This record gives sequence, C-alpha cells and structure tokens, in this order.
Amino acid sequence: MLCVVTGANGFVGSNLCKALIKKGHKVRGLVRVTSDLSSIEKLNIELINGSLDDKESLKKAVANVDIVYHVAALANDWGSLKLYRRINVEGTKNILEASSVAKVKRFVYISSIAVHSCYGRQDADENAPAEAVISSYCISKRESESLVMDFYKKTGFPVTIVRPGDVFGPNDRTSFLRMAVPLKKGTLPYIDHGRTVLAYTYVENLVDGIMLAGENKNSIGQAYIITDGIKVTWKELYDALVSELGFRKPLFSLNSRFAWLIAVVLETIYGTLGIKTRPIATRYLINHLRYDFHFSIEKAKKELGYKPEIPFNEGIKRIAQWYKEYLKTVVGR
Repeated sequence: MLCVVTGANGFVGSNLCKALIKKGHKVRGLVRVTSDLSSIEKLNIELINGSLDDKESLKKAVANVDIVYHVAALANDWGSLKLYRRINVEGTKNILEASSVAKVKRFVYISSIAVHSCYGRQDADENAPAEAVISSYCISKRESESLVMDFYKKTGFPVTIVRPGDVFGPNDRTSFLRMAVPLKKGTLPYIDHGRTVLAYTYVENLVDGIMLAGENKNSIGQAYIITDGIKVTWKELYDALVSELGFRKPLFSLNSRFAWLIAVVLETIYGTLGIKTRPIATRYLINHLRYDFHFSIEKAKKELGYKPEIPFNEGIKRIAQWYKEYLKTVVGR
C-alpha cells in the first residue's frame, strides 16, 4: 500500500513513516523545500517538495495513493489566528480536496485533544464539550475538524480523525528540546506543585493508533482520542525525566494564578510590540498545566483494537537515551 504522510520530517510524521515502512508499506512524504530532513534521511521514502498552499505539489503528492495521513500543521501556542487558519484550515482543505479528486481510498486527519479545550477534566471522551478557547491553535483545529467532517457528510469521502494527547518521545526537537534546557538547570517550575494530570502519549503508541484508524473500515466518519490512557501528573513526568537524565528536580513551584498573570502580562507586551517569537509563558500553556486534562481511550480500544504497547517507564528511558545521543551528535556536548 502506498501512503502519503504530510509533514513527514516532523516529530509525529517521522515516527509514523518509520512505522509504516516497518509494516511493509511504501511511503511518500510531503516536505517543504527548506525542511530539515535529518530525521528521515536514512528512510526509504519518496519525497515530494511542496506545501499545503501549493495545490500543484499536493496533486503530485496524492497521485495513485491508497491512504493519506495528514499530519502537517502549525502547532504552537502563540501566533495570529489568521496564520493558523491559513496553514491548518486552508491547508487541510487543499489536501482534502486533492485527495478526493485523486480518489484516495482513505484520509486520516491528525487533529488534537486541544479541540476539547483545557478546563479541568478526567476520563473525558470524544463527546466532551468544547468550551470557548483563547488559543489560535485550538480554534484552527476545531475549524479543520469541522471542515473534514462536513466534507465527509457532503461527499462520502472516507475520512477519519485522530486526536493525539500530549505527545512525547524520541526525535521531538520542538517541545521537548524547549523543555529540556530549563529541566537541566532546575529552573522549569511545577505549576501548583505539578498536581494536575496530563494526557501523556508516547509517540510510538500514537502512531500505532493512527495506523489502526487508517486500516479499519469502521473508523470512517469517526473521531478517536489516542493517548496512553494512564493518569500521570506533571510532577510525575518531570521527576521521571530528570531522574533518567541525571538532572536535579525542579527547584520551585508557581501558584497557577500568579503564573496566569505573568502570561497575561507577557502576551500583552508581545502583542503590543508586535514581537513574533513566543513568550516563555502563554495563557494556553498555563491553563494546560493548571487543569486536569485526561481522556478515556475506550472508544479506540473497543473499535480499533488499540492498546498502548510501550509503558510509561520504558518511554521515559527511550526519550532520555535519544536526548543524550542528540546532545552528543548534534550539539557536540
């Protein structure tokens, strides 16, 4: 089977490519001309240079393809809604329409549990209410999901939506690297002593769930939450990581109300001055850290046969090992 992975060089995309190749599938990756390809340079992948706003490159990418895994997205907690809509919503519309015209057999859209917002919940499912949100990313993902499902209802084109949780694992050169430096220094604080629960998702477990969603005919027209299903607090995550990496534990905890105030002030300053880089704290991030954000995976287990195979402790060991090797080979220290 020939599979297309958009954002093939990214964290989730590169791990998905590896897993698809391991299962014997042929893989075609859509990547930007300027992309760092180091994460997939040793893989047997047909690369198509293009982007989600380049319709000609999308036609080339989806030609004669069996299944499209649409992973590529702008994923951050800072930036204008206009930018997120252009990349995440309009880009999804472009690849969806190109796939339909090419008569692709299946289309799997990788969304996010962020569509549910983060206002304190445990054991929530795919029908959890979506409260008002302030994040451009969350809004764009909600609009993208609506676009995908509306397209399915109007045309019958076979789509499936996967909502990953907080994804961790080897080759995460964005979120984890941003976390690793202050973790090493002991300056990454707990929020409210790290008591809240996150939606921990080890990346190899996630890609297993994504592939199951793409292979199961009963998943057409459905949305699935994919996490490890376990209840891990931020403190347990931080402490496990620093223990495996040989770092010291975070030195202090911030009250969530104070942290929220800091985020509001920083966002106001950055917005007023037109600063494009991300503040060290955003309202979305603080909300995510101060409220429980845990979801049930019963639907995926029941309908897809999903079962997270890599346990938490093993995942932490693999993350630590990758980071140590990264420092040796890339950073040189």
